[in-house]
Amino acid sequence: MDLFFNELSLDGVECISRESIIILAKVYQALRNYNITTCRISSADYQKIFQMLQRMPDFRNITNFYFSFFRVPYESETVEKEQDEYLNYEWTYDNRLCVGFALASILNSACLSIYGKLWDDAYVHIAKDETDIVVRNISIEQHVEIHIPYMQFEETELLESGLSAVDKKISLRSDHGMDVLMDFSKRLLRCPYVIGIINSMPFNPHERKFIKGIYDNGLIEIVLPWTDEGYGIVVKTTGRNIRETRKISEIINERYGGL
Repeated sequence: MDLFFNELSLDGVECISRESIIILAKVYQALRNYNITTCRISSADYQKIFQMLQRMPDFRNITNFYFSFFRVPYESETVEKEQDEYLNYEWTYDNRLCVGFALASILNSACLSIYGKLWDDAYVHIAKDETDIVVRNISIEQHVEIHIPYMQFEETELLESGLSAVDKKISLRSDHGMDVLMDFSKRLLRCPYVIGIINSMPFNPHERKFIKGIYDNGLIEIVLPWTDEGYGIVVKTTGRNIRETRKISEIINERYGGL
């Protein structure tokens, strides 16, 4: 599990206090108890923190911790899988764009903030377009104990729709490929976590991913990459949040993602 750095905690900061470094080191040690040793950060902020630390008299004693903990860039293979979820919305805190909080929310992780009065809360509210989102925030050692055990050991209990396949509805546009989509949709309705098919998608002839989009309202966009035209559908699932919907998408991909 990776954490994501809150780049806003560096706004207006010319130097990091010794107190903040000591607190950050304690956070790092607490995270290591749970085998979490990586915080994703942008290249620019990585350099900025490094330059601040260089000015400190005991810089050499800090370097091992710094190089061990922070990793560039924000993007990783896991992040890239959820790229559409990030790009489809505007993520802001106090009308300022935020990257770290957005990625922490999407990946059900937590943000790491440099300790300060503004960032001493365990939960931070951000805006996803006009929707209020609560994101886990870690700036002191106590926040680790609040968040990490819950994040690591919580089981995702998926709800089943309770409907039989014949009672689930399929709504498709009258367009080319409707017969192909209808046949696939009927198969997909056998999945207990699928509520119904709510629409066809515009053709995506260049899309090679079976799962095109995953949303926190339970919707999943699916493209049939084995069709030349890139036929696709929008599926309503029982997912109540992005974590559950992502898990359902993995099940659908495993069971129905091939011919």
